[in-house]
Amino acid sequence: MDSARAVTRRSALVYLPNLISALRLPIGAAFFAVDGLTARGLLLLFGAMTDALDGWVARQFGLQSRLGIVLDPLFDKLFVLIALAAFLSGPHLGWIGYLVLASRDLYVGTGYLIGRAIGVNVPAQPRASGKLVTFLQIVTRFVLLLAAEQSGVFVVAVGVASGLAIVDYTIVGIRRVRDRSQTA
Repeated sequence: MDSARAVTRRSALVYLPNLISALRLPIGAAFFAVDGLTARGLLLLFGAMTDALDGWVARQFGLQSRLGIVLDPLFDKLFVLIALAAFLSGPHLGWIGYLVLASRDLYVGTGYLIGRAIGVNVPAQPRASGKLVTFLQIVTRFVLLLAAEQSGVFVVAVGVASGLAIVDYTIVGIRRVRDRSQTA
């Protein structure tokens, strides 16, 4: 294969991890179309699989892209927001619980957009505090499926972890703004 065809093929493949990431949107939306433990459990599993697979494909085949660095966490957050919204129709997750569970994602997403709008380089890199929130959100979604009446404890745990993550991300954001103003 000549080098021009190899470059063209690689350029087309760069989008494969992004397409895998994008699958989380219809998977999240499917939560509204199905009900029951098995169907929603499978959707959570498929969503988690796309999250693992997109990164693995990108790293394994050298298909990382700047677009993918932004899209992967964006689709993660949208998946969380959409899937959690489907639980609002049940008796165990109200709007306050939903907002608690989504608070970190809403805060980080808004902060990212504001940072970009004012010209601050906001890396979309995961942080330990954010990974903890994501893990607890996943556990909470399974609790909502398996033992919804116990979900309150998990909502509180996500809320505490989200508060810590919000402080962590805020500190990083303030440092970025300071660094930018000192170099300007």
